[in-house]
Amino acid sequence: MSKWRAFFSLIAFVFGVAMGCESYFQFLSMNNLRVESLDPIAELFFWKNVSPSALRFWPVFFWEREGLQRSIERESPLACTISRRGIAGASISVSPLIPWIRASWGGEWYYVSREGVAWESDHELNELLKGIKPPVGPPFAFSEEFPPPSAEGELMVATKVVFPIDLLAGWLAGLTENRWITRVERIGVARREGRYLLTLSLKGGSSLLLWGDRSHWNSLASALTQVLEQLHFLGDNIIIDTTYTDKIIVRSMASGDQEGSGK
Repeated sequence: MSKWRAFFSLIAFVFGVAMGCESYFQFLSMNNLRVESLDPIAELFFWKNVSPSALRFWPVFFWEREGLQRSIERESPLACTISRRGIAGASISVSPLIPWIRASWGGEWYYVSREGVAWESDHELNELLKGIKPPVGPPFAFSEEFPPPSAEGELMVATKVVFPIDLLAGWLAGLTENRWITRVERIGVARREGRYLLTLSLKGGSSLLLWGDRSHWNSLASALTQVLEQLHFLGDNIIIDTTYTDKIIVRSMASGDQEGSGK
């Protein structure tokens, strides 16, 4: 028993000496900390989430680095990067996310960044943070088949979108490439027969139905562009249905046919 008592006494002595030396020389002290942000409110989210022990001891700071970054990016529409400066220093960059598109799930509207992060489009932080402005271009409206971004917890503001962002980017690029985008006011996204079905709400009240297979759009481009150019002669409330195999159907919305039947 006396051996164990002597051992623990030695450990306590060594630990006390180490703590005393650190308190005097502060070789574990955090230094050379640089926080870069063009928005003072964005910077506040860093100081709000970093712990006192992380500011005091650099090993603690880098141990908590990933959790600190996650907290900042969940509680706000911000992007945070933390990199090391030497052994005991760090550079922190905090900047607002840039809204890329506006999209709705279940009737709730969100801003979505190009990285696939979504947050409510009417959140109060959108007015407080610099650089967050309504995106240019038609919004997306997802049907109930697609799960909405889920921000669990009162403090959680930003979350990942459960949908392929590259697919959305491809659709926008295809609409722009074929010069259809200037006619589109909204893009509805649904599933039909195991495929993505896009319903493009056009200026003037008409609609255009497209399968989400962008590679098929080039074969439609010539004929569809001609139809769109003649749209003002066809009247309002017209459906242009391209989901058929070898034809484009133009009909009145009052006809009662199933949209996107492809038959």
